[in-house]
Amino acid sequence: MRQVYDYCANILNKKIPAGELTILAVQRFLNDKKNPNFIFDEKKAQHAIDFFKFLNHYKGEHAGRPFELTNWQRFIVANLFGFYLKDGRRRYNYAYVEVAKKNGKSTFAAGIGLYMMIADKEAGAEVYSAATNHKQAMIVFDAARHLVMRSPHLKKFISVYRYNLHSLHNFSKFEALASDSDRLDGLNPHCAIIDEYHAHKYADLLNNLKSGMVARKNPLMFIITTAGFDKESPCFFERKVCVDILRGIKNQDNKFAVIYTLDDGDDWQDEKNWIKANPNLGISVDIDNMRKELKSVKNNDREIVNYKTKNLNIWMSSSIAWLKDDIWQACDKSDEYDPEDLTGKTCYAGLDLASHVDINAFVLFFPDEPINHLICHFWVPEEKMKERSDKVDYYYWYQKGYLKVTPGSVIDIDYLASDILEISRRYNLQSIAIDPAKAYHGVIQALQKEGLKMSEFRQGFISMSAPTREFERLITGQKLNHFGNPVLRWMNSNVELAQDAAGNIKVDRGRATDKVDGIVAAIMAIGEWMSNRADESSLDELIKERNGMLFL
Repeated sequence: MRQVYDYCANILNKKIPAGELTILAVQRFLNDKKNPNFIFDEKKAQHAIDFFKFLNHYKGEHAGRPFELTNWQRFIVANLFGFYLKDGRRRYNYAYVEVAKKNGKSTFAAGIGLYMMIADKEAGAEVYSAATNHKQAMIVFDAARHLVMRSPHLKKFISVYRYNLHSLHNFSKFEALASDSDRLDGLNPHCAIIDEYHAHKYADLLNNLKSGMVARKNPLMFIITTAGFDKESPCFFERKVCVDILRGIKNQDNKFAVIYTLDDGDDWQDEKNWIKANPNLGISVDIDNMRKELKSVKNNDREIVNYKTKNLNIWMSSSIAWLKDDIWQACDKSDEYDPEDLTGKTCYAGLDLASHVDINAFVLFFPDEPINHLICHFWVPEEKMKERSDKVDYYYWYQKGYLKVTPGSVIDIDYLASDILEISRRYNLQSIAIDPAKAYHGVIQALQKEGLKMSEFRQGFISMSAPTREFERLITGQKLNHFGNPVLRWMNSNVELAQDAAGNIKVDRGRATDKVDGIVAAIMAIGEWMSNRADESSLDELIKERNGMLFL
């Protein structure tokens, strides 16, 4: 226990730089050791700490060496397994640990699970590594499996299988569990480990596991995660509760919490602050690698957000500014190319239909070498043109031919459909990408009746991510000519980039009133081209395969 107390002292006397939330966790530990409502049993805390000596690392430079807990890990283990209530039950049945990536959290969590499986004096213990999907759930489980396989001691008690661990010593098991599993009912967990809780959209899995623990005397819900992007997620809600506990605003004695992150106002580029989010800095986290990664992301706002979130454990908004105006303007090739030269050329289109009182966008993408081209068409109702709510001069764009106006206060569907049909006939248009959510719009039905090919293209993260990245690549590489369209330029200035937990991206608006329709339509057009190109490649491969068969 000496290392635990030394760690606490070094945090409080600032020999180890630490953020507010880490300091509060340490102070809570020291205060509660004096609290007569709790019993702190050093022998039981040390028993759990010593268990890790029977484990061996299985990868990297430490492979084959005994698993030596670092002091911040000892601190967590001591809290979880040292505090008891007067009735003999463990104080903590819930733990929230938040730390940046590469700090050994999955292997550490696996060790916690193995202890709960065979060393916690619980007969028939059920331990689950739980996540949103099976692949993520297998990360902690695979770590546990490899730890057992590397340990001569544990192999005596635990049988290792591909998808589960079993012990005849106390009839316990350790398995991976996904939220989409059909095995969620009837579970009786002694320990549930939730890795990367920030990726969970719903709290259903956690709640199912929690409800299954009621029959256990000393269960443990162990959440260990990095920060995320979604501040509406159940993880961020849990985090807020834990922050309130650490600050003394809420009193929940059964919840342990420690959060390793930078403080508000800290310079995130100052290396002196990095240890606040990376307690394993210099051990499993290489500072040179952090420096190199920082250098590589400095000119990319999206990558900076990722860096702050994953490397420094800072919760960030998923929406970030995207393409800067100087980069955008460099793709105006109107001095070199004439849009009339694209007549009859092959193209793909994206159609983003707005409400009947707002701007509608139809964008054509012409794949070509060395420069690809965009031709944009926009329509607004006459009354919308007269408004200044969007703080742009629609009338000026109308005069210059960048914007068309339909009569009346709402968009004229027949006018719009007729216009799109006329435009389409000028080119070798392959297909138009449409959002099926706008299927109600009369324009789509009118165009379909005229024989134009429509392809459903949903505007969610999964569908939009790849073409959005391709759009970004073409713009930053100056491989896309937008002919200096001022409407599209304005819409680009309104774009923020949204990112989900899986790293998929899509265009978002900075404000609800901002217009990004043309950018969305352009990305849909590129996505339609990418989809058709993939289909053609598949067909080519099939033809080659069949031709090959002819010669067998």
